[in-house]
Amino acid sequence: MTEPSYQPPHLAENAASASGNAAAFAPSADDVFARIAGRYDFLCDLFSLFAHRVWKARMARVIAEAPGAVVLDVASGTGGIPFRVLDRLGKRADAPRIIATDICPQMLDLARRKIGERPGVDFALADAHSLEAFPTASVDVFSISFAMKICDRHRVLDEAARVLRPGGLFLCLEAARIPNEALHWAYMKYVDWCMPMIARLATGNDPGAYQYLTRGIHGFPSQHEFAREIEVRGFRDVGYENMTAGIVALHRGVKT
Repeated sequence: MTEPSYQPPHLAENAASASGNAAAFAPSADDVFARIAGRYDFLCDLFSLFAHRVWKARMARVIAEAPGAVVLDVASGTGGIPFRVLDRLGKRADAPRIIATDICPQMLDLARRKIGERPGVDFALADAHSLEAFPTASVDVFSISFAMKICDRHRVLDEAARVLRPGGLFLCLEAARIPNEALHWAYMKYVDWCMPMIARLATGNDPGAYQYLTRGIHGFPSQHEFAREIEVRGFRDVGYENMTAGIVALHRGVKT
């Protein structure tokens, strides 16, 4: 397999604007998530200094409080969001059905193990770009966390708009731009220098484990720009909530 080459930030941004894939990631070219599946949760803790747990808990709370009968969580990875939503729902009589999907079988297997034999959750191998198994207007909540930057976000947004029922809720937790320019500059230095160094040590110098992450953070649009991309696909009440000074943002919109 050819080792994926690193793109400088300005090239990543150009690729993002051209294709909608901020990380210029193609799973058919590098099956990185199959390789790191067993270390994925550890790497999330490492890269975010455990902050991802707080961010995901916030998203899970919003999902658990949303009305509706079906939650579709795409690119679920090891099931962090469905796991937290189920914990919040408890044994609620009106709890929605949760469908956890991912394109990587190894990640989906870990999600099954993490969640276990709990009622109210199903698992499906599915590509977030092409959700043929899910009919038009069939889900009430569409959620995706920390995967939009490695997808063609335009295609994922189109699928979200298709499968959501009118009045359904779209949620996306993703890397963002810190409004304070000095703080954003300092954070991007951490992304460019510290994060790859940590990842090399943690993954045995597996470039795919960190290059897509750094490219995706650089190339993903600002909160305002991404909100506009959501709006033009027919969503109303579009907004976002910055977390940890704007390192990440939770975007939302309601299907018209």
